Amino acid sequence: MASWVALGRDLADPILCAEVDQAGADLVSSLVSGGTLLVVGNGGSAAIASHVAAEFIGKCIHDRDPLPAISLAESLSSITAVGNDYGYEHVFTRGLAALGRPGDVLLAMTTSGTSPNVVAALDLAREREIRTIAMTGSRGTMLRGRADHVLVVPSDETPRIQEVHMLWAHAWCEAIDVLSSLDAHVAHR
Repeated sequence: MASWVALGRDLADPILCAEVDQAGADLVSSLVSGGTLLVVGNGGSAAIASHVAAEFIGKCIHDRDPLPAISLAESLSSITAVGNDYGYEHVFTRGLAALGRPGDVLLAMTTSGTSPNVVAALDLAREREIRTIAMTGSRGTMLRGRADHVLVVPSDETPRIQEVHMLWAHAWCEAIDVLSSLDAHVAHR
């Protein structure tokens, strides 16, 4: 519990909060402009990627129109086919090349910051003018410069890092739900 208390204090850092807010604002701006959210991650981060995409397609706290979101970690057939035919480091770049367009957002999660398939996806996204948000842990600071936004959880404990990644994604989705709810309320006046 002491590690959570310390992490909670660290997460309240005004600079980190501003970075998370700016990444969320860019994500919202992309979606409002017709962009799609593409999410990648391995293992537990793949599960979070699926969860995040579902929250945007469905709802988080308020009913609203669905938003375009795709987890590139979702299709076992695609991942194993690409992994077998091209190598595991390409499992996200192939999907990103097929589905990503300029103006979209790639949300890439890697607790270590060194997952070759996630780093390759970030590099391809930058080449294709797709906005990038990388969420990582304290060992992933080398991602700075590889993504438009690099959000570093100040921890090296994988469970804590993944929990914070989910927290940040939920915060963005809840903000969209609240804004949509307010817009609907104003429109009905």
